[in-house]
Amino acid sequence: MVDKGKSVALRTDPVVIDALAEHTATIIFMHGLGDTPDVLLGPIEHWRGRGQVDHIKFVLPYAPVIAFTAKAGEFIPAWFDIQVYDGSPDALQTDEDVDGIFASRDYIQSLIKDEIKAGTPAERILLAGFSQGGVVAVLAGLTFPQSLAGVVLLSAWLPLIENFMEYVPDDNANKETPIFLGHGIEDRMVTLGLAKKSRDALTAMGFSISWDVYPGLGHATCEDELDDVEAFIDENLS
Repeated sequence: MVDKGKSVALRTDPVVIDALAEHTATIIFMHGLGDTPDVLLGPIEHWRGRGQVDHIKFVLPYAPVIAFTAKAGEFIPAWFDIQVYDGSPDALQTDEDVDGIFASRDYIQSLIKDEIKAGTPAERILLAGFSQGGVVAVLAGLTFPQSLAGVVLLSAWLPLIENFMEYVPDDNANKETPIFLGHGIEDRMVTLGLAKKSRDALTAMGFSISWDVYPGLGHATCEDELDDVEAFIDENLS
């Protein structure tokens, strides 16, 4: 078995895209497995096309490069290890890399704290992520000790689903924080069933969920989904 301690590897500084107008809010946006922040430039350009997010600074962290068990130990950018990545319904919840997940959670929370120290209130900070990035976003967001503006999960799932509330602080500062879940109906890597299971678990825990699915969409984003995310951002960071 690959040493889970690898997930605490040294991290590359995030890509920072400054606000086009007066900076009044920040989005920390996490890429997916095997990618880099470059893949998120397209969605950001899409959102900026209508001038609705000019006041928002984007922070795009890099996942560490680790030996990834599901790819025979190949070194790839990953927020945490996965034992099996074959699209089966239970694969992503089997023998979860708890150490790696929490190492990435702690890193993202450190970036939130950096933004707060720099003058952006917690309630003006939104977390977003695609796939593995969304997994880290929801854990980092809902276990943060101050209320955030929102959390966006795209083609992602809820980690540690059976005992998630054990990691939420007692005061549950983000109980009212809005959460957007978007998922492709044809996703074969993170199944729609797992997304629904995550949605239902979050709802049962009392969190506020917005849920949208996209016909014909696989493990990717699409213009309709990005438009829905833009509306979510506008609603919570306008």
